[in-house]
Parts: sequence; structure tokens; C-alpha cells
Amino acid sequence: MPAAPLPSNETARLRELHNYGILDSLADPSFDGLTRLASQIAGTPIGLISLTDQNRQWFKSRVGIDVAQIPREWAPCAHVVASGESIVCPDMSQDPRFCDNPLVLGETRFRFYAGLALTTPRGSVLGTLAVIDTQPRSLSPAQTEGLATLAKQIVNELELRTAYRDLTALREREREFEMRLLKERTDEAQRLAAELHDGVGQELVGISILVSAALNDARRHDSTLVEPLEEISLLLARSIELARRAAQEHGGFAIRAAGLSGALEQYVRRLDGPGGPRIELSASSIPVGCIDDGQAYHLLRIAQEAISNARRHSRARLIRVSCGYETGRIRLTVADDGVGLPAESAAQPGIGRHVMEYRARAIGADLSVSPVPSGGVAVSCDLPCGPAA
Repeated sequence: MPAAPLPSNETARLRELHNYGILDSLADPSFDGLTRLASQIAGTPIGLISLTDQNRQWFKSRVGIDVAQIPREWAPCAHVVASGESIVCPDMSQDPRFCDNPLVLGETRFRFYAGLALTTPRGSVLGTLAVIDTQPRSLSPAQTEGLATLAKQIVNELELRTAYRDLTALREREREFEMRLLKERTDEAQRLAAELHDGVGQELVGISILVSAALNDARRHDSTLVEPLEEISLLLARSIELARRAAQEHGGFAIRAAGLSGALEQYVRRLDGPGGPRIELSASSIPVGCIDDGQAYHLLRIAQEAISNARRHSRARLIRVSCGYETGRIRLTVADDGVGLPAESAAQPGIGRHVMEYRARAIGADLSVSPVPSGGVAVSCDLPCGPAA
């Protein structure tokens, strides 16, 4: 029995077949349903989705037959792969391509065979959608057309799955790039914050000491410089405090010192006071190892952005902030009782929301911004427990 010749594009065909990642995969209800439908359309006891690789014909899906693969030299579908055309053979015992095939002469005693080519958009034939009977028969034009439609659907399904796989891999690479970029930015912020704290801050402290000494001397001599030196001393104290706070917030020092809950508490305590909305904080402990410093830093920045938006734009009287651990996830919520989302925000969100979404996406968190039924806005960020990828 001469084997079917190899197609002229065999190398490219095999490369494309392996790129689909379908060979030796588990049974799939989607493909099994198409195989059963093909068998019903043709009225045959056997239906197959077969894929032809270097040495075998492997069945991705099968109805009415137990074997999972056969040698390529036995495979009727190898002739479809070789010619690039579908084959409908009413009686295999009368066809010189198949008459001495073990599948025809052996116990299976195949007679009728129809193999509809599974042709990719690039022109490669991966295998066939095949229907087989142990009795000679034929197909009507409507049956042939129905089987050809199913064969196209199988290829479309493979294309869709491959595109989704490639898109998922691309998105993962993008996420890894975003994580690296955010880490670099965080590292740079920490470096600048350290310079602000240990460099500028310490220089300001040194100047403050000198000014204090000059102020004391001016007071002893009842100098006219007392008042301006007192103003300078006050400005320096404020500058030192601002440098310290900026270093803590932007450099992530508060996170490392007090954790996410402690850093939130420090931030809220500093903001809560006369002239602004009341801020209520409910923060519970987060299990060790559930969140790393990078994730905590970006969650803190999301909370700060949400609180800032509520204070500046919502005219809220109350802002409720909650952060804690629940059933394997960390949930952060900032809700206010203000005027709610502006009408144009759904179509064109502002820069603050874009920043929050970017931070959430980069650490693998889900962010939602939604109206509160009683009025106001709720910003929620949900992060799976575990270190950043």
C-alpha cells in the first residue's frame, strides 16, 4: 500500500499545526459536539476530527471508534493533506488509493469515506473532518455543504483559540512590562524621597539650628532681627515637616514602617480636621505574605487619589475609608456622600481615575468607580491575596 505523498508545503504546514497547540490535548465538548453533528448530518456511525502530523493521524474528537490515532501511512486523511482537496469516496474497496488499506481489509472493514479538508487561512491543510461507514454510500449536495460548513467552523474555532492565547500572552507581557515600569518609578520615587529626607531635610534642619542660635542671640541683645528670625524659624519648621511627610508618602517609608493599614491611618489623621469633610477609617490587619510593599504602596496611592477627589470635587460631608482582608482577597473602599459622578465622567473619565486604573491594573487588582444609591461615589479596589507577579 503506497503512502500518500507529502504536500509541497509540509514544513510550513507542520509548523502551523504545532502552533495551534492542539495536538494531544484533552477532550473538548465544543469539538465533540461538532463531530457528533457531522455524523448525524452524514448519517454515518463514525465521525472524526483528525489532525495529521509527521508520523500519525491523531483524532482530536471521535464518534463510533475507540482508537486515538493511527499511523500516517494508513490514514485516508493523509491523501486529503497531500492533495489539498476534500475527498468523498463511496466505496473504499474500489478505490486504488484505499483498496489495500488495513482499515479496509481488516476488522474495521471501512467502505464509505468522506474527508473534508481543514484548511487554514494560510492555505495549510491540518487534517480533516471525516465521516465513515462500513457500507458503501454517497452524500447528497446538502450533506456535503453541511459538512464543509462544519469543517470551516472547526478551523475558525482553532483560529479563535490561538488568537485568544496569543492575546493573553501579549497582555501578560504588557503587564510584566507595566510592573517593571512601576517598580522603576517606585524605586525612583524612593530615591528622590530619601534625598528629600536625608539631603534637603537634613540641610533644612542644619539651617534651622543656625537660625535658632541666631534667634537666641538676637533675643539676648534685644535686636530688631528677632521678628524676621522668628518667621524664618517657623517657615523652616514647616518646610522640614513637609519634606518629612512627602518622603514618607511618596517614598513608601510609611508602608514599610506601619503597613498599609497604618499608613492609611496616618494619612487620614493628617487630613481629618476643621474645614473639610469628616473621614472615618475602618482598617483591619492583613495576613503576613498576603501583600508586598509594592502592591501596598500602589493601593495607598489609589486610596489617596480617591480621598483627594472626594475632598476637592464632591462637596462631601463624610468620607468612609475601609481596608481589610476577606476570604483570600484585600478590599479597599473609599465612599463619600457628595454630589456623585458628573454626567460626562462615564464617557471621559478624568486623569485621577486613569491613574487609579493604571495602578490597579499593574498590580492585578480590579478597580470599580460607581455611584452610591444615597448619593456620592464609591471607589473599590479588589486585590487577590499573594505577592505581585
